[in-house]
Amino acid sequence: MSNGTLYSTLFTTIHDEQRPVGNIGRGSHYSVLRSVEWMDVTRTPLELPQVHDFAIIWDEDHDTRVLEAVEKIYMAGLLSPVQFIGERKGFLSVVVAAKFYFHGSESNINSYAKAIEDIAQSLADPWGSEIGCFDRSLGSTHQCFNISIIQDNEPKVLNYLKTIDSLWGLGTKEYKF
Repeated sequence: MSNGTLYSTLFTTIHDEQRPVGNIGRGSHYSVLRSVEWMDVTRTPLELPQVHDFAIIWDEDHDTRVLEAVEKIYMAGLLSPVQFIGERKGFLSVVVAAKFYFHGSESNINSYAKAIEDIAQSLADPWGSEIGCFDRSLGSTHQCFNISIIQDNEPKVLNYLKTIDSLWGLGTKEYKF
């Protein structure tokens, strides 16, 4: 476990970068937080809880106000499909697992996006919002899209996100001692 910053009493910080590492976006860096989930990645209720690791993508200003949004998303029961979340230029980007995005009907993802938008608009400093999709599966028919969480070219952003996912195995999973 990390000795990183305590961003919230609801989450454990397991990896924390306080400033930019490398050369992507406008000072991009990330932290990985862990929660306990009673829903799987498709938001299906579970008999036993799972752990959920997700990454916050920071830009150069490391704006911790994104935690208000993350906490509200968590308390609304909407966090389990989230792989990456971040704020850039007053806009909340929520990147969910493809398994969730393509699990239900179009109206399901639209109502999820509306719920995220309502949360983003309810913040002390309201933000716009967008939903993106991340698919780690090789050869999958699904795609990664709407990944404007980092201001850089799409292939570079996708490689960065895939690297983070490869390092941490983001998403919901069985808890192991």
